[in-house]
Amino acid sequence: MTAWSIPSHKHAVSSQEDLPKDFNYGIELSLGQLIEMRNKPIIQWLAPNSKVKTNRVGGFRSRFKGRGMDFDEVRLYQIGDDIRNIDWRVTARTGEAHTKLFKEERERPVFVVLDQMPNMFFGTAQVFKSLIASQIAAQLMWNTLANGDRFGALLFGEYTHMEMKPSSNRRNCMRLLNRIVESYQQILGQTFNLYNNEETYQPLDKDNQTTIQNPFSATLKRLKHLAKPGTLIHIISDFNQFDETCQRHLAKLSQHTDIHCILVNDPIEKELPPSGVYGITDGTDIGTLDTQSYALRKNYQSAFQQKIESVKDFSLSHRGIFTRIDTNYKQDSIGHHSTTQSPEKGDVR
Repeated sequence: MTAWSIPSHKHAVSSQEDLPKDFNYGIELSLGQLIEMRNKPIIQWLAPNSKVKTNRVGGFRSRFKGRGMDFDEVRLYQIGDDIRNIDWRVTARTGEAHTKLFKEERERPVFVVLDQMPNMFFGTAQVFKSLIASQIAAQLMWNTLANGDRFGALLFGEYTHMEMKPSSNRRNCMRLLNRIVESYQQILGQTFNLYNNEETYQPLDKDNQTTIQNPFSATLKRLKHLAKPGTLIHIISDFNQFDETCQRHLAKLSQHTDIHCILVNDPIEKELPPSGVYGITDGTDIGTLDTQSYALRKNYQSAFQQKIESVKDFSLSHRGIFTRIDTNYKQDSIGHHSTTQSPEKGDVR
């Protein structure tokens, strides 16, 4: 039995599922929420301007010149050009043979790397970081299928690693959505001890409970063997584990693929609450958070900004796209020599 044939979670039955009365919106995830992303996009990102290195026909307009449908340019006739593409008007006007060139439509493989580490299951605004990350992954899946391209995914958590090779089969993609919901609900239960009945909750990977030192790095290393030249890779994470090894793997990938880093954060990660002493709990243990120190608040804010700039600079230096979105659905994107709305004006909900 493969990972993609495992029975779905109780919250991943259909788009019209009857959710329990105690279903926690913004915290728990259902299949219906991911299906809604087909018509309710969350992010607006900048399309990379790059070549597609695949011979399969699809809806992506590549830089390759050929017998496509989209006109590209007129140039002097060269030996070997198809005489059926000669532009007789330009030829008559200039006295030299000119030919029309068209852009071919090539199919582009698309991969999503979805972070489901426990630190993603956190939020102080509308939703958990993990929930908005799952919604973005679903949106990108629907966009890819609508473009006639192939969609694949890698999901990684503290104990899990699941992957689906690029496919344009909608049934396979629906299985992926089911697996996202299933693993999400199980990790949520494991993180917050929601399931006390062992018959209801089972570990995601009962046979292999070995903790990988850095699952993010291991996933990117695996992706190097899966991503073909010309692949578009979306990485959805809070990038808390984005160390030098991750950067080395992703830099290697960027040599023949396009990367889009989507950093998900919560407002409280950017800035601590107003000065004071706060009671905090993880549902089991109770503690206090003292934010009265100005130096602490300043260092906290600087550390977050440094992480943002590090991921953004890495993306841009490798001809990629960087998007930041918080749990209030406010976002901003930047690509090579291009920008979109600022975070304060980028609320697309």
